[in-house]
Amino acid sequence: MGLFRPYERPEDAGATPETTKPAESAGSSAKKKVPTPTRREAETARRERLNPTLSPAQQRARDRQAKAKSREEQWSKVDNEPSRLLLRDFIDSRPGIAQWWMPIIMSALVLALAAMYAVPDLAVPATLPYLALVALGVHIFILWRQFRVLLDERMPGAPKRGLLVYLINRIISMRRFRVPLPRVKPGEEI
Repeated sequence: MGLFRPYERPEDAGATPETTKPAESAGSSAKKKVPTPTRREAETARRERLNPTLSPAQQRARDRQAKAKSREEQWSKVDNEPSRLLLRDFIDSRPGIAQWWMPIIMSALVLALAAMYAVPDLAVPATLPYLALVALGVHIFILWRQFRVLLDERMPGAPKRGLLVYLINRIISMRRFRVPLPRVKPGEEI
């Protein structure tokens, strides 16, 4: 009987070696294949999982996505202001020529340039873009006055800052390309 050996009982002495081997291999005395990481290594691995080290290209892509998300949140916040919603519905409910201003002006400019190069003596077609721009200015002036009256009716004291530029931007873009998309149909009451 040894001091540091387990006590062998007489009933264990008759046991076969095959029955004791599975019990020993199932215990915790099995050898590990890799050493236990140090505390510093474990913390570094944890930090790497939380904030991975990125290559410069990956970092630029991540920054670009974060900026795009931030920009989108800012635009949605601005676009959901009540006065802008009213202006959008006001412009989008207008039937007619309003959405065709930009194509009309661009085609008039192309026709004027073609006419000037084909027949230099024709000065009349060269005035078409200017006439279209003047008509657009008059149309914007009329719409702005109508919208101001509507805004003062529905939301007295609402700020008008930036709404004229938004009206111009909305009016010169074609209906299907307007962002955010129109909520009302042309001719619908707002």
